[in-house]
Amino acid sequence: MKKVVSIVLMSFLMALSIYAFSKQNQVITGLQRGDYETVKSLLLEWENETPDDPDLMTGWYNYYLNRKAEYKNFSGYMNNGRYGMYSRLVYDKDDFKTAISYLDKALQNHPYRMDIHFGKINTLLSDDNYSEGIEAIIDFLKVYDVNKTEWYWSYNESFSSNNWDVEETVIDALTDYCGMFDYYVARDSIKKGLDEIFVRFPDNVIFLNYLAHYYSAVEDYDNTIEILLSAYQIDSTDYIIVANIAATYEKTEEYDKAEKWYTILASMEPDAAKQYAQQGLERIENR
Repeated sequence: MKKVVSIVLMSFLMALSIYAFSKQNQVITGLQRGDYETVKSLLLEWENETPDDPDLMTGWYNYYLNRKAEYKNFSGYMNNGRYGMYSRLVYDKDDFKTAISYLDKALQNHPYRMDIHFGKINTLLSDDNYSEGIEAIIDFLKVYDVNKTEWYWSYNESFSSNNWDVEETVIDALTDYCGMFDYYVARDSIKKGLDEIFVRFPDNVIFLNYLAHYYSAVEDYDNTIEILLSAYQIDSTDYIIVANIAATYEKTEEYDKAEKWYTILASMEPDAAKQYAQQGLERIENR
């Protein structure tokens, strides 16, 4: 089985101290080479110098996450609903818990390190730990409620000094995480996470679309349509919302309504929207 190194640093390019730059580069190089004994020695050295450094904690996280990680082959249903052979990264369970514990330790004293919050969320969701990953999203949002401006990234580089947009970064990340949910499992957790996101971003049509997808996954099409129509009221130019309204009406065999919305979609950009609309109209005509 192939060994893999998946270093979750999620770091922007920044000015670093000579010491931190040297240590971090050596750690990254060691991880890429699979030289875990050297990496451990470097991290212990770093720990003696600056034991509370949050970037040291991400170093330990990467060490434990990767040292026994392997790609393995499986057969079964994938997140796209298809059945087949696929490979995925598998972590040692004890090392996985230890890796996450280092991120928790970093966040105890450095709660405004956004990259560490995101690293934890991404790692949990990528390993299909949906309940824990969504709880990590909720924990992050609670901190975000307290502080919407003064956030930091790797090496404590501040958003404000670099003119990085905090809200835009948060929305982009949450959008990615919603796309990682498996809407056919852990449904209570997924709904809880979406509800918490809507408390902060009630008029975001992307999140409304994901909520509609949540209801569609269990064929609750009444709620699906209600949510999509409310999203359309917010932004009538969003072709994805229009496409999903048309497709949902087609699923429920309300063909007159489906035709109406496919016709609306046919007048929208991009060309892919027009093509999707044309295919829908042809299906309805030829049913």
